[in-house]
Amino acid sequence: MNPDNTSAAESQIANPFYAVEFAAHIFKRHTEGPKEDWIVANAHLIADIGAKAWLGELLDTLSQTRAKYDGHDVINPTVVINVSERLQEQHDPTVSRSQWIQANAKLINEIGADKWLWRLLDVLENGSLVA
Repeated sequence: MNPDNTSAAESQIANPFYAVEFAAHIFKRHTEGPKEDWIVANAHLIADIGAKAWLGELLDTLSQTRAKYDGHDVINPTVVINVSERLQEQHDPTVSRSQWIQANAKLINEIGADKWLWRLLDVLENGSLVA
């Protein structure tokens, strides 16, 4: 597989849009923070709590209302990026939460947490969707 196809496949797998419908607060516009710091903090957190636990927290952060979610704020990617409005559409998830977590835990193991986290930020920021 050529690198461009690998990147496209990894981006599709990493996109949480396919597993959950995002909460409205995720799309609030703000000044973006330093991505590098977020990557480092979350790579360490993935190492500390495990990829599957971190991925579950991420899905909660993206899909639950602020009032309902009481987990790690450091996981929230919206502190460093503005999420693309392309991901705001209502939809039925195409994969289950557990399938998405399983696939992404495997991908994190294969490509490394840092590279996966950069891919996630890119996907969320650019709204990359595959028809």
